[in-house]
Amino acid sequence: MNGQEEGDSDRRTTTTPPAYVGLLSQVMSNTLDEDYRTVAAQRGAEGGPGSRPRRLALAAVVVAFGVMIGVSALKTEQDRPLALAERAELVEQIHLREQRYDERRATEGAVETEVTRLQKQVADDTSSNITLSSRLQLLRLDAGTLAASGPGISVTVDNAPQSSGRTGGTILDTDLRQLVNGLWKAGAEAIAIDGHRLSSLTSIRYAGRAITVDYRSLTPPYVVEAIGDPDTLPARLLETPGGQTWLSLEANFGIRFDTEARDTLTVPADPHDRLLYAEPTGSR
Repeated sequence: MNGQEEGDSDRRTTTTPPAYVGLLSQVMSNTLDEDYRTVAAQRGAEGGPGSRPRRLALAAVVVAFGVMIGVSALKTEQDRPLALAERAELVEQIHLREQRYDERRATEGAVETEVTRLQKQVADDTSSNITLSSRLQLLRLDAGTLAASGPGISVTVDNAPQSSGRTGGTILDTDLRQLVNGLWKAGAEAIAIDGHRLSSLTSIRYAGRAITVDYRSLTPPYVVEAIGDPDTLPARLLETPGGQTWLSLEANFGIRFDTEARDTLTVPADPHDRLLYAEPTGSR
């Protein structure tokens, strides 16, 4: 009996169920079913049902990326000669443009030098023209082809009065010529008789019963206007032979001889602007 009881006691010990666990505690501590856990662990060890498609997709992406890189590298290698040719052409164009720029700079420098030379020539010509123009003005003034204005004296001469009873009281053409020559010697710059400008080509003549100046008949009294220094011209006139002649005519024949200083006089230009000259034809 004791042996049997001991055997039953051991059987009870080995077959006794585990201690009681509440249903709520078991649900909270074991959220997954044991079979599901086992299957999930096996799938995880084998890679799982979704692992192979994911790996295939990843491999496809990697292959596509590699193909793109390869194509890009191949394209770059194929385009390399063209790029080198384009670069060489650009470099050649740059050198060509630089050469043209240098040539144009040289041309510009030459043009600036030429412009400077021409400007200097124009300035010299202008200065020369001014000098030539001034000289021409003086020559025209001396020739009588240019009107003249300035201070001077006015000399009025007339025949002696008829009541004086003196003979020789009439002014002759030679008397006017001596008066004009005396004014030239005294320093007159321009002379006119009754508004007729005198020049080296002007004639003073006696024609019929009248004196003509450049073939124009005049009547007394005669007004002789001379441009010059009014302070010295009258005195210097009396020192000339012509002035002495007129002092004698005034004193001996009663001919009128009046001199007046004028601040401003204007004598016209000689209308005859012709120029006569002579050239030697050879030695005689």
